[in-house]
Amino acid sequence: MDIMIAINYVLQGFGFDNLTDFKKSAFGFMFSEKVIAGGSVVAFLTALADSIESLFGINHAFFTAYAILIIFEWFSGIGASRKRKEQHSSRKLGRMILKIAAYSIPLYVLNTFSKNIVFPIVFGYEVDPFTWLYYTVLMVIIWQLLVSLLENLDVLGVPFASKLLKIINKKFYSQLGLDDTHD
Repeated sequence: MDIMIAINYVLQGFGFDNLTDFKKSAFGFMFSEKVIAGGSVVAFLTALADSIESLFGINHAFFTAYAILIIFEWFSGIGASRKRKEQHSSRKLGRMILKIAAYSIPLYVLNTFSKNIVFPIVFGYEVDPFTWLYYTVLMVIIWQLLVSLLENLDVLGVPFASKLLKIINKKFYSQLGLDDTHD
């Protein structure tokens, strides 16, 4: 006796026509295209969030904010280019991708070093230069993106952008003891 014939015979005893009828009745909602697509999206986003945290040391909420800042900086840069009558080209997309890589590689390397080396504890503090470097690089990247965004918004005529840019630069340069008279 064929296995499918046996399975269908048993299922018919419970009132189903065959295995297909049983699957449709019992699990039909899970086999719909929307559920499969939604489940795939959730699985992908979960894997992405987990990978981002383990690779770059930032959680999904931070990454979302970081991605929004990058995207907003990019789109405002396109708008600023158009306002300056500069033609936008696909090469600018390549520039953005290279900037993201240039930002991501040091974060990945420093996070990996920090997570995989145990440094000595001196006077109750772990002497881990990679953690310090990681947070310094992360701060500088976010500062650079924010400054670039504000510069773009200033070109687009957003009233608060230039004032906020001056305040941020003055505070940043004074905290680091740097000369803020650059241009």
